[in-house]
Amino acid sequence: MKDRNVNMDIEELFRNKLENSEINPGETIRSELMRRVGRKEFMHFNPARFNFYYLGGLIAVGITATYLLISLPGKDNKTELKPGKETIIKVDTTSTDTGMIDQEPGLFVIDKHETGQSSERVSNSNSKNETESGTVLKKEGKVNSSRTQNATPEPVEKTDLIKDNLPEKTDGYTLLKKPVPAFDVSSTSGCIPLQVRFVNNSLYYDSCRWTFGDGGYSTETNPQWIFDAEGEYRIQLTSYGEGGYEATASQIINVYSKPVARYEINPENPIIPDDEIRFINYSLDAVRYKWEFGDGTTSQSFEPSHKYSKYDSYDIRLIVWSEHGCSDSLFVRDAFASSGCYINFPNAFIPNTDGPAGGYYSYKSDEAAQIFHPVTSGVSEYQLRIFSKIGVLIFESNDISIGWDGYHKGQLCEPGVYIWKVRGTFKNGEPFVKMGDVTLLKR
Repeated sequence: MKDRNVNMDIEELFRNKLENSEINPGETIRSELMRRVGRKEFMHFNPARFNFYYLGGLIAVGITATYLLISLPGKDNKTELKPGKETIIKVDTTSTDTGMIDQEPGLFVIDKHETGQSSERVSNSNSKNETESGTVLKKEGKVNSSRTQNATPEPVEKTDLIKDNLPEKTDGYTLLKKPVPAFDVSSTSGCIPLQVRFVNNSLYYDSCRWTFGDGGYSTETNPQWIFDAEGEYRIQLTSYGEGGYEATASQIINVYSKPVARYEINPENPIIPDDEIRFINYSLDAVRYKWEFGDGTTSQSFEPSHKYSKYDSYDIRLIVWSEHGCSDSLFVRDAFASSGCYINFPNAFIPNTDGPAGGYYSYKSDEAAQIFHPVTSGVSEYQLRIFSKIGVLIFESNDISIGWDGYHKGQLCEPGVYIWKVRGTFKNGEPFVKMGDVTLLKR
């Protein structure tokens, strides 16, 4: 306590002594004192002066402004995806040479995902915002349709250019790819029956459906199909992708009919080597011909004549071609048998649609190929039966002068292939049994 009183006395003594004294510190001391006073004032809040608190506020404002500028859409080609909007991306695609794309492919859709809500998608993009990069981001309005080719989106809100590839999934979004249909065919044209193999080259698809233009369809990935009738067929492939999107590609296939080779030999019982043989051509829809006479010689005439140097067994063949290159042939084995007896049948005929003719044939009916009957020599007994492909008896005759006119119970039979079987005896007593098929053609 005594020490404390002494200190207070000394302090009071100095204060009394120096109370009226004036001290002038040096310049160095003055500067140091002012710096210390300035720092102390800067750390205290004073609305009238710039201080530590104003500096902190400016720094915070600068950082916030910089972040907002960096985050703006279109800056450095980056796009902010916001939930609640649907984003459609249009990309350049290249269609294949085979399989013409019927509608605009390559549509990419970012599908929004929101809790408690179902996704809605826009399946049509008729507006084109093409850019140098070939990729455009369009934020569309909603369309109340999950699969439609004619959906009309609401007006575009914003269009931004995107150069970088988008990820398959982003926060709150899934990238859906519209299918790009394409396919190859083994043949685009040919003669009936034409078998065609199809190869599906589509992109971004889950399933597909083929239609072949003749009423048939398939859901196989790479089907095969047989076209058995003449015509032009439009092949269509529909590819189904994610989210119910679909797109189609098509291709035309032409199928051509085959000609019919048919001929007769005149005279029926020639004397060889004396007689000259004439070949009467009844072929249909043919533009080119080739005859093989069985003795090593040939001809390309429409109706040639030929003389054999000696009597022998000769196999004669006629090959015909249509303007599209389709072919048919008729082969007659041992055309001139040693006995001079034979029975041969054509392989096709065209019934008269005016009604049954009773089966009687003549040169005039043969010119129109309206009656199916054999070409014979030396036949004494004869029975002809004609069956459908499933074995139903259609026609029967024991009279060689009566053929089949294409009718059954007064009704014209359907075009197609029928089976014939003949048995009998030649005049020299030799029996014969033959079987073959005939095509009933539609006029």
